[in-house]
Amino acid sequence: MGFEGDDDDDDDMSEVMSGGGRGGVRKERPLKSWSDRAILQAAEDVSGPECLVVLTHGTRLATALRELRSDLRFAFFTTEHFFARTLHSFHSDAGQSGAVSIHCAAEPPDGPFQSILFPTLAGDSSEVAQELFQSLQTRLVSGGRLIVSTNAAKGHWIDSQLKAVFSRVEQQKFPRGHVFTAWKSGPLKRLRGFRARFDFRHQERVLVCETRPGVFSHRRLDGGARALIRALSLVRDGQSSESVVERIVELGCGCGAVSAAAAVSFPQAQILAIDSDARAVECTAQTARLNDLSQMQVVLDSEGTIPNPGQWDLLLGNPPYYSDFRIAELFLQAARRALRPGGQVLIVTKPVEWQEARMKQLFHNVQAHRFGEYTVFSGQQKRP
Repeated sequence: MGFEGDDDDDDDMSEVMSGGGRGGVRKERPLKSWSDRAILQAAEDVSGPECLVVLTHGTRLATALRELRSDLRFAFFTTEHFFARTLHSFHSDAGQSGAVSIHCAAEPPDGPFQSILFPTLAGDSSEVAQELFQSLQTRLVSGGRLIVSTNAAKGHWIDSQLKAVFSRVEQQKFPRGHVFTAWKSGPLKRLRGFRARFDFRHQERVLVCETRPGVFSHRRLDGGARALIRALSLVRDGQSSESVVERIVELGCGCGAVSAAAAVSFPQAQILAIDSDARAVECTAQTARLNDLSQMQVVLDSEGTIPNPGQWDLLLGNPPYYSDFRIAELFLQAARRALRPGGQVLIVTKPVEWQEARMKQLFHNVQAHRFGEYTVFSGQQKRP
């Protein structure tokens, strides 16, 4: 499915705070997503007092809803740490009053809720939506409503998936999308499982990874992750008495496959796995338990904040390619802060020009290592 227009693009990492508000609510820019605007219109007559709002693409809708329906108690749910930070900055009264709560977790809050609002975009992961529809149904009171919006040109798929878990679904078609209202009549007879596990061999171990929809490397080992794992031997074989690897950090850990492999390659090392998505953090923690890797710790973070800066021996990263390399830049700056002098960084990528040029600006002894269609760049922290 494709997007329908420019104004359907939603919030990005450059969300701007503007002005000041009253009562703990700060003003944000107007809604530009059709899906958000459709939810806002539908919210005019939703039942309360408890209303859950699922935010997977941005946070502007939260302020608009609070201004429209001050009579409701809103619970804003996101799995993305950056969105949670943004919500806290605009809604400083969260947790201090009964009017609003913010939840950044792998699962939505338990509820129960009279109403749930869920704006979606064309091109969203179908499995993530299916898992959420089922999860949200269990959090509604009997007779409660889930309202879903989409800017997709066709609404057949969402309609069919909602009807798989709700007994009654109504659809409204608009020139720029669809709005669905689903009513809960009773508990589900059967809960479908969406989690999966896969295994892969690394050295003498067979490692098992826990995954779920929306988590990087779901159901299989991603090619970039495999390349990064293969590149671990470059560091292991190059160790000396002065360069023993004892502290490793991975940014963007996904399901934890790379961190688990690093724990096997460097059994004496402390491993810190970081991701901005709460589902990924949950999966990595489970991967560590499944493989009895007690040296692995997992942290939820979206700022590139790594404890004990200047003391880490190795940083591993597989940054996404979107956002004009802004996230890749965040990874590299985090490596500069985290690594000790002479510490090493391994970054895997497909587009090589920007990555190579930027790493040569920031690190010493930068080299490219080709693994199939992926390139792993290695570099060393410059010494004073």
